[in-house]
Amino acid sequence: MKKILIIDDEVDWIKMLIPRLEHEGYKVVAAFDTITGIKQINDTKPNLILLDIMMPAGGGMKVLEYVRAHTQTFNIKVIIITARSDQETRDEAEKIGISGYFVKPIDMTEVLKRIKVALFPTKKL
Repeated sequence: MKKILIIDDEVDWIKMLIPRLEHEGYKVVAAFDTITGIKQINDTKPNLILLDIMMPAGGGMKVLEYVRAHTQTFNIKVIIITARSDQETRDEAEKIGISGYFVKPIDMTEVLKRIKVALFPTKKL
C-alpha cells in the first residue's frame, strides 16, 4: 500500500482529503506545519507528499528543499497544492523538483490522476 503524507496547516482541508485518499487505497498521514512535516517524512517514509507552500514554521519550499537535499528522501514524489498561483513560486518548485502543482480550490479528479501518475508511472490511467 502506497503511503501519502499531507503537509498543510488547513485542518479542515486535511479532514476532507484523508477519507478521499483512503478510499482510493492509500495509507495517509498528516502534518500541520513545516517542522512536523519534516519529522513525519523521516518517521513514516512516504511514497508521495501533498505539500502546501504557505505554512507556519518555514513553509513548504523548505520542506521541498529538505526532501531533495537528502539521499534518503530525494526520490519521494511531491505534489504542491497551494493557494499560491504566481508563476515565480511555480517555477521555483518545478526547478527543485515536483510531480505536480495545483492551485486551491482544486479539481480532486485531476489531483487523483496526478497522484496515480506519480506513484504508478508505468500504469495506464
